[in-house]
Amino acid sequence: MSTKKDVESMIKDTSLASAYCLIPYETSGAMSKNRFRQELLWGVSKMFDLFDKPEFCVVFDYKCDIEIHFSERIEFYQIKTHKVQEPYTFTKISRKNNAGKSVIGQLYCLSNYSDSGVDIKVALVSNAFLKIKDKVYSEYETIVLSDLDQDVQEIILKALKKENAEMEIDLSKISYIYTSMDLLNPENAIRGKIVKCFEQIKGSEPLKPNALYRLIVDTAQEKACYELVSSDYTEIICNKGFMKTELNKLLDKYADKEDACVDETKKYIESLNKGVRATQKLKSALVSICGELITSKDLKSKEINIVSYINKHIEELPEKIEEMAAILLQVFEDSFGIEYSKEQRYIFMILIIKRWEDNKYE
Repeated sequence: MSTKKDVESMIKDTSLASAYCLIPYETSGAMSKNRFRQELLWGVSKMFDLFDKPEFCVVFDYKCDIEIHFSERIEFYQIKTHKVQEPYTFTKISRKNNAGKSVIGQLYCLSNYSDSGVDIKVALVSNAFLKIKDKVYSEYETIVLSDLDQDVQEIILKALKKENAEMEIDLSKISYIYTSMDLLNPENAIRGKIVKCFEQIKGSEPLKPNALYRLIVDTAQEKACYELVSSDYTEIICNKGFMKTELNKLLDKYADKEDACVDETKKYIESLNKGVRATQKLKSALVSICGELITSKDLKSKEINIVSYINKHIEELPEKIEEMAAILLQVFEDSFGIEYSKEQRYIFMILIIKRWEDNKYE
């Protein structure tokens, strides 16, 4: 959970918090399980799109499907999924329901709850292109409605005015976003995106990509399912918000903290000058051992025993890494099964020594 300090460090404009609290929370009732998951995963995807921003917070299913809170503005996103490959017409978007509200009318209202100059933008997101009159806007991913032709803007303004006669309409506040993401079956796309973004952010692959995916999605779902209502902005963000700082901490749990020692081991292999074939065998052995250490309890147990031996006998062991590795191999030779090659056993000892030198076992 985000802390009060985290929230306060993000929000510097108190008028933004005040404006947000004026907006009524979502009262449309429980969503279907499938629609809920689609919106949730789109929100998770959006978090990674924004990761290069200084700070942000995503709120799931409170006053809108997805909300992005920045230090000086708020963005609301309404997600609409289409099962058939046909455009989403403005006629449908502007059609009023039994309560006299349309999709675009309700969405626009979110941007107009404050007259204090607070920057609030809204967007309709769909896996279908927008169609107004006879034109399908298939060449743009994001369309700010104020950028459309004047005659088209007049159609939109007329529809919004019918619902909100006393409201000043500013079409620069509202956008239509076409997403190529598979909103019907988004899981695989999001798994792949998390891994790709993780590599860009942390500089390495995540140790357990499936576990990381579940952790991020479960965290987002926990926040989305928090149902208590509050008039205190900080409390809302703490309970419902998924902040960048929190996401970064989750990513850190699956970052390979031993990468530096692996690199040092690679350099050591190269320094041996054993020739092309021998060097290639040792590097392959290093890759396989690093992979085994993630999943094998047996190998992890061996690592613990070897480190314990080093700690107890450090005064007796030689200073040179090659000589120390030779002694460790002799002591622990019988604990390895035939599935481990001599190269794997040897490089396992070198890696442990490098990690021990780097205080990784403290």
